[in-house]
This record gives sequence, C-alpha cells and structure tokens, in this order.
Amino acid sequence: MARKSGALYVGETTILRAATAVIAADSATLTDANIAPSSAVDCSGYDTILLGVEITGGSSPTMTLEALFYDPNAADGSRWSRILLGAAPGVTLGSLAAETTPALASNSQFAELRVFGHSKVFPRITAVTNSGSTTAWAILGRPGRIRGDRSLNRAL
Repeated sequence: MARKSGALYVGETTILRAATAVIAADSATLTDANIAPSSAVDCSGYDTILLGVEITGGSSPTMTLEALFYDPNAADGSRWSRILLGAAPGVTLGSLAAETTPALASNSQFAELRVFGHSKVFPRITAVTNSGSTTAWAILGRPGRIRGDRSLNRAL
C-alpha cells in the first residue's frame, strides 16, 4: 500500500516532507520565506506525534528534528516558534534547548515529540550527519497520543 502524504492518519505512516536531494538542515531563520506555512502538518487532536526518517544513499546518515509551531496572527519573523521544555525556576531561556528527536537513522526508529494539539506544526531538520552522498530523504509521521488521553497516566 502506498503511503499517504501531508496529514496524519490513525494506523498509518505518512510522508510529511520529502525531497530527492542531499539532506541539509533547514534554515534557523524562522520566516515564512524559509518555512512555508503550507508545509505545516495539522496535529489537532494529538498531544504527541511520532517522527521517523527514510534516507537513500550515504554512509549511516542521520537527521535530528524539532517541531515548529505557527501563529498566523504574529508578524512574519515571529510566526514560527519552538517550545523550550523543562524550564526550572531560575533557569534563563538562553540556557535551554528546544525539544528535538535523537539523531534518527533510516527506518530504524520513531521518536515522539509533543505538539499540544496545535493545528500547524512543521517538522524542521535541525542537524544532519554523513549527508554528503545522500540522494533522497523523507520525514515520516504517525499519530501519537490523543489529546486529553490520560490512559497512560492511570495506576496499573
């Protein structure tokens, strides 16, 4: 069965982004010119999503991903944001990092990222390794935890 693309479907793996090119990290300048809002994935109804990758070519290439969140009411340059998690009292934002996946290798694992039911989420490539001879890549998505689902928190 062919994979669907562009949205999340329960019980299916979806291609969220793909290219026939060498893998490269996405721009760190978070503007609409660098990250098209039309490339965002609707994560409404999910607290988390699962992300994996497929990579063609290279010698053990990997990708690290983060979730960016879109605010259509903000000015360009402020519309895309990341969430810094785990801020302890007295810790400044400069010392925190955005939540990212571990380095993901082709078809080896899916990593869970929190999306908080946001309607426009972009899976941004933050880092790559061994990408020089890669020829194609895809970011894969699966639904994670359903928003408001507390079944994982109940006592066993």
